[in-house]
Amino acid sequence: MKNTYIILFVATVITLLSTSCSDDLENINSNPNNPEVVLTNTIFNSATKELTDISRGAFSSGRAALPWMQYWGQNSYADEDRYLYRESTAEDLWANYYRVGTDLKKIIELNTNAETREQMSSVGNNDNQIAASRIMLSYIFHQLTDTFGDVPYYSFGNNDPNFQALNVDNVLSPVFVTQQEIYADILSELRASVNMLTTTESVFTSGDNIFGGNAEKWRKFANSLILRVANRLRSVDAAAANAAIDEAIASGVFTSNADNAIQAYENTDATGSPLYRAYFVNNRTDFGVAAPFINLLKNRTGNFGPDPRLFQFAAPITVSIEDIRDQNYTVSTNFDDYEGVPYAFESVNFIKFTNYSFPSDQVLRADYGEVLMEYAEVSFIISERNGWSQAEYEQGVRASMERWGVADTDITTYIGTLPAASEENVLTQKYIALYMQPYEAWAEYRRTGFPQTLLLPGQMANLTTAQAADLPTGSASTYTFVPRVSITDLPTRLRYPVTLQSLNGTNRATAVSRLSDGDVITSKLFWDQN
Repeated sequence: MKNTYIILFVATVITLLSTSCSDDLENINSNPNNPEVVLTNTIFNSATKELTDISRGAFSSGRAALPWMQYWGQNSYADEDRYLYRESTAEDLWANYYRVGTDLKKIIELNTNAETREQMSSVGNNDNQIAASRIMLSYIFHQLTDTFGDVPYYSFGNNDPNFQALNVDNVLSPVFVTQQEIYADILSELRASVNMLTTTESVFTSGDNIFGGNAEKWRKFANSLILRVANRLRSVDAAAANAAIDEAIASGVFTSNADNAIQAYENTDATGSPLYRAYFVNNRTDFGVAAPFINLLKNRTGNFGPDPRLFQFAAPITVSIEDIRDQNYTVSTNFDDYEGVPYAFESVNFIKFTNYSFPSDQVLRADYGEVLMEYAEVSFIISERNGWSQAEYEQGVRASMERWGVADTDITTYIGTLPAASEENVLTQKYIALYMQPYEAWAEYRRTGFPQTLLLPGQMANLTTAQAADLPTGSASTYTFVPRVSITDLPTRLRYPVTLQSLNGTNRATAVSRLSDGDVITSKLFWDQN
């Protein structure tokens, strides 16, 4: 009997030890600082910042659309301004858009999954989170298709079997969807998102650095994006474009700069805006404000008088990059104090920093907000919809000037001298207002051919006397824009990333076969009838 008690006692101890060890091992393998399910506000916070970090950075924007639209020009690597862009520009844009898209799709999944939906409701209304993610996905895929053409596509509301993007667990080689199909579904997704939003509840209680969780502003953003997308279709189907625009206006679009969709950044080196970090964290000074843009603002070209936005867009030539970093200079209101860096000039590296303007401290600041869409653009689209109406044209100019902090008296004076609204005048003012939104400006140029103040291949440009004096003896004070590729205008798209030839070769080849001239930068997108 004694032996029996001993055996039972030992067995009990072993069982207890075994259970304890098992529990301890399970606890050891669980990291309390790395939960299995990440809350959606954290994902959204990271996704929107990553979107603008890459798409508005020094390479994907600064060495492609930003100089191509001649807002900025490079002072060392003029080859990229002459359209010989780096392969990494296309690769980074492509990879970033799909990576952020995957995060946004994850937010939708967490808010529709019965096992996680309640937990996600702790950081915002479930349906509102889904709607905001759908709006941002629409924004992303619109940028993608306007940059490359046909692309793999995802839709929350459409079960089309060809919409295979972002399904990374099941589809490694997604089909490329036609631009026309993508446009149609983006408009549908935006309308559905508007209807899905409950404006009396928050989208996110925190982590929304665009609208601070305000569902009403997300609703206006979705409707305003409908204006942008539909207006791009004007040359393809004007009736459908007008109908979509009218419906969105009736539903409610941006009505002031308070509605603007802006990704906020913090006033620190680590979390500052992408171009601030390019200059002052990575210690690059590769860009100046381009001469064609400054010449337009100074009334050397174009139809307008001297534009006081120049003082907010650029710094005087006497201001050093260090003073811009430290916000330690007085803004000059003398137009003679501003000159642009010669655009696409092979010998630009000879020209001293003191002979052209850097971007201002309003742009090169850590807390500069990257604009996704603003009220001025909405006004210009409505002006176009209304046959180039004067009221919305002036409203767009005023909105742009107010956003950049131009004094009321200067705004009134400038608007008082505006030439009458016309296609050229409205679209050129729209181009000025899209400063620092180069991919949108590039799309509008491809659609319309405006502004007509850009320096195009084969055209001649003048250097200032001071700039010419910086060149080697015997150099001319004029030069001709000689592109590095065979082209007579701006590029009309980016080539697909080379990596797709091995990663998704068959579907890429099908998409290339649908392009007018193949996978080159002169193939036009379907809405580019200019």
